[in-house]
Amino acid sequence: PVTNGWSLQRLSRRDAFLSIATAGATLVDGLPLPAIADDITTIDQVQVVATGDAKKLFNEGRALEMQGNMMAAQRLYKKVTAVSPRFVYGWSNLGNTQVALGTLDPADESYTTAIDLCKESLQQEAGIGVRQCSDLYLLFLNRGCLRLNNGQPKQALSDLLQADVLRGRPDAIVLQNLARAKELNGQYSSADRDYTVAISMTANEVNPFWLRSALVKLQIGDIKGGYDLLKRVENRFPEAPEVRAASSVFLTASGDQTAGQQKFLEIPDRQRANYSDESYMTNTISWPPAALSTLSKVTTAVGDGSAI
Repeated sequence: PVTNGWSLQRLSRRDAFLSIATAGATLVDGLPLPAIADDITTIDQVQVVATGDAKKLFNEGRALEMQGNMMAAQRLYKKVTAVSPRFVYGWSNLGNTQVALGTLDPADESYTTAIDLCKESLQQEAGIGVRQCSDLYLLFLNRGCLRLNNGQPKQALSDLLQADVLRGRPDAIVLQNLARAKELNGQYSSADRDYTVAISMTANEVNPFWLRSALVKLQIGDIKGGYDLLKRVENRFPEAPEVRAASSVFLTASGDQTAGQQKFLEIPDRQRANYSDESYMTNTISWPPAALSTLSKVTTAVGDGSAI
């Protein structure tokens, strides 16, 4: 949750991973432990429901995860994958805890295993005592969100397009992350449409991703529409440095650079330095080109230098 400060990257990751719990498949660190031969349950079919020792370990892991004890939960999920290596949610929940602990590459591997098993499950014939995996869209969503935060925008876009198709209906969480992926791949008009639908589904509560939507509108030339949207974000998060920086951009783009400079100087010095740092602007928050260009005019005018 937002406390002191503002991080769109952290928030987007958190918001995306909220979807996991609804599938019984939650989000963090380390490679799965090697399975010990005597402990492996020899089952050819993919497992959607845990059984035996794996069920007990899995339920204990979920309880720990709900308590916020991710490291302990992760240890149990690793045991689950060792005992039942063909149990879909053992891998997906391991991936969730790996993300929560910040080890994204192992988490990607865990999600990929869960996706492969889920796909295989859907090819199995359903019958008495045989359940098929029904959460493939969530698995693609989670891996796509992970890849958004791990420097893989093209792969993220592929995953999130899959999630959108598999979802079969508009979903605010899928759409806001799909829009972000499209934005990072330069598909601004399409990103704008997805952001707009996601916002229409969350209109009663201002969300940080609305700022991303506002900047995309600026990129496609809709300065008024973007600024109107940003004002709602500013009302909710008036002191957030990124909101103040974005506000200065819209003021400048609207023809009032003096007001834009004044708004920018409201950001505390240490935090303001980020907005003339090329790595921060292009890699950490990844603003669109039009916003970067306009902000550069502001930072140069106030003597902070330029990020581009």
